[in-house]
Amino acid sequence: MLPFKPAVGALIFCAFVATLLSAQQLTQVNRTASTHSQALQATTPSVNDEDADADSQPASVFQTTARNLFNEDKFAQLEAIANDVRSEESRFVGGAWKLHTFYGAVRTPGALTATDAAWNAHIERLQRWIAFTPDSSTPRVALAESYLRFAWKARGSGTGDKVTAEGWKLFGERVRKARDTLEQAKSISTKDPQWYETMLVVSLAQGWDQKRAEQLLAEATTVAPNYYYFYDTYANYLLPKWYGKPGDSETFAQSIADRIGGSEGDAVYFQLALSLNCCKTRAQAPSIAWDRVKQGFTSLQQLYGVTSYQRNALAFMAVRQQDDREFAQQLFARLGDNWSERVWRSKDKFESSKASLSQSQ
Repeated sequence: MLPFKPAVGALIFCAFVATLLSAQQLTQVNRTASTHSQALQATTPSVNDEDADADSQPASVFQTTARNLFNEDKFAQLEAIANDVRSEESRFVGGAWKLHTFYGAVRTPGALTATDAAWNAHIERLQRWIAFTPDSSTPRVALAESYLRFAWKARGSGTGDKVTAEGWKLFGERVRKARDTLEQAKSISTKDPQWYETMLVVSLAQGWDQKRAEQLLAEATTVAPNYYYFYDTYANYLLPKWYGKPGDSETFAQSIADRIGGSEGDAVYFQLALSLNCCKTRAQAPSIAWDRVKQGFTSLQQLYGVTSYQRNALAFMAVRQQDDREFAQQLFARLGDNWSERVWRSKDKFESSKASLSQSQ
């Protein structure tokens, strides 16, 4: 059961936004072009992000099935799957929404680094899907997501001063196509939570002001208050490398978890902490409350179970907590040899992190 009704959730969230705005000074969002260009490197989707939800066998099978259906132009079956998982609000182990996993299966030709020819063929197939079901918003949301990732492929992953003029031109054009496609989708249906998550990415890419982004987020909560991907994207928007100040993302994570409340709120807090701080060289949100991260992991485990990736991510974050070495050692003991490449990148990194805990402080 949802912790609060969608309509009530919207009112609560709007009140929260008003409180947040009165307590904090809005950051300057009309940044110079050079500053904005430098920040854009931070949101380039990684190859790992494409399969972020598929961390259990059922999720992996589901994603592979959806990809195969897409590659075979079996659009009627894809529509049926999307409608089912959207209406059921079903999840996999670890809390990943099946709807989000579904879109992850059809938004790229397999990798961000695929050739432009592969991307164009992928987009043409999405357009065939639209022609097959013109009254469905689903293929349009998928196409918008595809345009966004194709935009970052054009831009590249380097700093802004390394991006070519052509790269910036293609980036802007493809982000605009994503937004236009989303507007078309909204004219058909406003009931798909992934529409809002995707438009929040557009808001970040186009540099929307904070008030406008908050209004979009508030509207999103009327559709699916527990679709934590909304909050993940907005917490990223509030990072200092984007449009926030130090501590804004942490304040938002705490506030939204409190508003959702209970075990679900704590689980969302863990998901946000994982997204912000794992598995990067430095924590993007250093003021995240560690005790609540641990409580959130426990709540997630009780509600939906946890995946190997999430166990490893908790261990990764625990290594940084120099005052909680005993807990970190317990985590590694439970992991045994079940290390995650997505978290540690290499077995050597996993082993050296574990060994560091046995050294004297």
